Amino acid sequence: MLIHPGKRATLANGRQEDWDEAREVYLLEHAPGLKEHYEAQQRAFSQIEEDAKDRHPDPTPDDIAAALAAEAALPYRKRTEAQLRRDFEPLATHLPQDIKGKRKRFIQRSQRAWDRANPRPLSDEMQRALTAEFVKIYTRAARS
Repeated sequence: MLIHPGKRATLANGRQEDWDEAREVYLLEHAPGLKEHYEAQQRAFSQIEEDAKDRHPDPTPDDIAAALAAEAALPYRKRTEAQLRRDFEPLATHLPQDIKGKRKRFIQRSQRAWDRANPRPLSDEMQRALTAEFVKIYTRAARS
């Protein structure tokens, strides 16, 4: 196997996944507050997804029918502009996709805001140090 500087050699016998999983467990155990941070993050993100579903529910057939009627009531020119904006996609197909896009933007914006407000307790330097310790322990255990 060729060794390239700056590239990590893959572990033999499919051990890469085991190594990554074991490293993650090691970091969770040895980084103070990391486990609690991830738990709080998971709770917050679940709540954000629920809020997104409440704010942007899937359109019902009645909603689609109402949108079709509203579009049909528009003058021809406005109706054509609306159709051009959605690339002549039928409104019944466009509305669910539009709602999913709005929901996704809401979730991403809220998650980014949560991440800014709650920085990760594991700094890059601490992660490198803990990874170096883990590599020493893991390689010793793998050799024996």
